Amino acid sequence: MTHIYRHALCATAGLLAVTAASAQDIPEQPDTQGNKVSFVKTSQDTTVYKILEKDRSKNVNEIPVPHFAIHTANNKFVMTIGAQINPIIGTDLGNNLYKQADAGINFIPSQIPVPAMRGHKSDFFINALNASVDLQVVGFGGTANQITGYIKFATSGNDKTIELNKAYITWRGLTAGLKNSLFVDESVVPPTIDPQGPCGLVGGTVNEIGYESPSFKGFRFGAALDMPTYYSSSGQYWGRDYQTWRGRTITGETVCDPDAYSMSVPDIPLYVEWGKSALNRIRLSGIVRPMLYKDMLADCRRASVGWGLSLSGNINPVEPLIFYLQATYGKGIGAYIQDIAGLPISFVPKDDAPGHMTPTPMMGWSAGVTYNINDKWQVNVMGSQARVWDVAPYAEHEADPETNVNNYKYGFYGVANVFYNISSYFQLGLEYDYGYRKTWNAGSAHDNRLQFQIMFAL
Repeated sequence: MTHIYRHALCATAGLLAVTAASAQDIPEQPDTQGNKVSFVKTSQDTTVYKILEKDRSKNVNEIPVPHFAIHTANNKFVMTIGAQINPIIGTDLGNNLYKQADAGINFIPSQIPVPAMRGHKSDFFINALNASVDLQVVGFGGTANQITGYIKFATSGNDKTIELNKAYITWRGLTAGLKNSLFVDESVVPPTIDPQGPCGLVGGTVNEIGYESPSFKGFRFGAALDMPTYYSSSGQYWGRDYQTWRGRTITGETVCDPDAYSMSVPDIPLYVEWGKSALNRIRLSGIVRPMLYKDMLADCRRASVGWGLSLSGNINPVEPLIFYLQATYGKGIGAYIQDIAGLPISFVPKDDAPGHMTPTPMMGWSAGVTYNINDKWQVNVMGSQARVWDVAPYAEHEADPETNVNNYKYGFYGVANVFYNISSYFQLGLEYDYGYRKTWNAGSAHDNRLQFQIMFAL
């Protein structure tokens, strides 16, 4: 056997020698594939900038396109890492919204304690937890087959916990992952120091798969499937039409089970949009929200359908002036209206049909204006409101006994701010926020916040 191995090794060595000698006769080919990796400043390379911008969020409060990226000469590979650090110094005047667990640095009128907390008429805070970092990788950049992977981690602004904020993949208009719902118009709000933003604005990060068309002479559309969150009531009956049902007392008893079935039906958002430019456009968005639940009185499965419509857009009549507007109405869409999200009142037992659930009617609107004084200075003003109807007994029984949180009738939000850009990396801002919450039969309260930011963006 030894001589067999010896012959095999000799033959292999001979083959390698012949191959090496032949390779020396082949002239070296130049690199025509453009695979050389370069480091670039995105502000000086508009092609790379547009490739990265294409599949990023258009919300002005998100991390902007980072200042630096690496890419191959043919842009088949582009990668960038971004970060935003935003320490905020402020004070609440009139209430202690900052101390509420579900608010903190987010100025959320629905979390304002009612009545105002005694001894907390002025709460000073310094918050360095409003920070985020993201990674974006693009393949085949600038072509019809451009594919983008995007991931973002951020703190909530209230503690040191780092959470996955967004994670999605985009290709040929198709997007799948954790992102803003297509029911959300990302371009309809001016910048705010407050991370939450206007109370009546449509917002919401969901697990989604959807499609957005390219622009056809300014016209585009989109449709998707969202993983739903319903924020329904506990299913206890507090209606006024019945106290008993077929000889059984039902007041305060569980007549519906909104969590009986794990197989959820997806939300279906869609929109159509037309505009001459990104700042002169109009958009109509809609959503359908089927909900499956168990009728405990009839011992059967039922369905209830929520829906929503939202009209939004921008007007840029002269270069420094931009107007923003959004108006939304629907039933059972509390998961998508910022001030109502999280409140257990979107679906409640039906007053005149115990065992059935019905979506709660609700609305939200926001209107704002931006004036760009010059490249350094910007001024913004915005007002917003959210409201619900026909849910008084459920809001009262779901309420926190001390702060009346979950007892929500309507809220108002106002903000005015000014920003100064020291450079493309550093920005200073000063902002005043006003919030007001009205409850069902438990009074109302307000809060004021004055805050200052020092923001660094990589």
